[in-house]
Amino acid sequence: MAIFLMPHLRKNSIRFLGMVSITVAGVLPIIGPIEVAPFISNASSAAIWPVILGYALFVLVSIPILEYTRLVEFAGGYYGLAEIGFGIPAGKFTALANYFFYVFWQTANAFFIGWLAVDTIYLIFHVLLPVWIWGVLVTLTLLVTYLMVIQPIEVFSRILTFTILSTLAVIVGFIVYIILKTPYNSPQFLNPTSVPFTNIALATAVLGFYTFTGYGSSLFYAEEGVKAKNDLWRAIYIGLSISAIVIALSAYSELASVPESELNSVSSSPLPQLVAWSHFVPETVLLGLNFLIIVVSLIAFGGGGGSQARLLWAMARDGFIRSKWLSEINEKGIPLRSATMNLIIALITVGLTSFFLLGTYGYSSQTVALAFYVAGTSSTILWYFHHFVPEFGLYAFLRKNNVNFSKFRKIFSGLIIPIGGMILFIYTFYQGILGDLVEPYLTFVIVSFILLLGDVVYVLYKRRKNSLGESTVKYMIAEKGKTSSENSMFIDNGLPLEGGTTKKSI
Repeated sequence: MAIFLMPHLRKNSIRFLGMVSITVAGVLPIIGPIEVAPFISNASSAAIWPVILGYALFVLVSIPILEYTRLVEFAGGYYGLAEIGFGIPAGKFTALANYFFYVFWQTANAFFIGWLAVDTIYLIFHVLLPVWIWGVLVTLTLLVTYLMVIQPIEVFSRILTFTILSTLAVIVGFIVYIILKTPYNSPQFLNPTSVPFTNIALATAVLGFYTFTGYGSSLFYAEEGVKAKNDLWRAIYIGLSISAIVIALSAYSELASVPESELNSVSSSPLPQLVAWSHFVPETVLLGLNFLIIVVSLIAFGGGGGSQARLLWAMARDGFIRSKWLSEINEKGIPLRSATMNLIIALITVGLTSFFLLGTYGYSSQTVALAFYVAGTSSTILWYFHHFVPEFGLYAFLRKNNVNFSKFRKIFSGLIIPIGGMILFIYTFYQGILGDLVEPYLTFVIVSFILLLGDVVYVLYKRRKNSLGESTVKYMIAEKGKTSSENSMFIDNGLPLEGGTTKKSI
């Protein structure tokens, strides 16, 4: 397998805290308590519960994925599980769907920064920044993400850890200050029965579930982690837990900042924390906080940007994308060329989306917010579809291979959780995406499904041409079974490789 003669990512470069930080960075923009308005508008005084419920559900539905991280360290992320479970075509479908998700994820990030900057100035000073400044901010976001991605991973993980921890301390400080100062604290905000459960379920579907979709960023760094098979799943759960606690506290602080009669003014604001927190903190200070969030977000986006670069590189390493240029790694151990390609595609996507929205709705404070939400809609749809196959891939793999899992663990992690996750996905997909299809969201839903259909057609075409490439992740699994006896995970089982060869497990 000549692909393994190519340069490799640098092993043992990211320590445990770095993995935690990359996980938190996947949900960082939500943590800067910007995105809690839908929680309040749908769940009112029980707004913290969609956050808690969304977190709890994510902990459950991620179990098959995190079981997979204990089997193999693979830079391609989710598609490796689909591949070892159902074969190369399923894996490569998942890989492309995952890649399209990241394209719109980068687009949403760019629009998030433009929205946050423009609407913060607009709400505080009642001045709408010129459209060219918005365009510069959007473009700058993609460029800074790229600059973060191409840093040596040891350097980037240290920078990210410092910025994440320090920013969390600042935000939690604001939250605690607001809670201590406000006279409107109430146990009602902690009571999930204070509103009908259908309201909480709707808020969970609309935003509570989407809030944590970035949890998987650290999966793609598995080949570079220190003891990743032992620690990656722990890092993800700790990162998810930190995120959930801060987001829930943010929601509570905004609920408690105003009398209940004024909650509508908070939930209807494009930046609710400016309305809520300005009762106790000067607007100029909140202006500084929001711009701190912008700076930290620009750094944090490098975590997911690096995930996308490693995903594209992994597809090229497999030979699914037949490009030696994309399969190269520079002397710093970074897939620089893949990152460059991702930047070009993101710039094109942002440009086309901006052209459509500005041409249709004109430039306004509402349009810049709309740009973020429609890009988020597409990324959410594509996120669902690159999770369906891997969720069931674990059980398919366990059935075919003698792995040291108990029968209960196999059924629970590999079957019960994916079935429950599928039901949950369908419910949240309907409530959050299909339940109220109006323009321009409908257009972006259609675009997303066109991409998914193109994904299927392309994979089937490549399969017919016998050009789907190799399976690096199967090779890794087989090598582990052949050489490792540390925990007797594989027991007397031959694992088929491409070309008819077999690696015998011990």
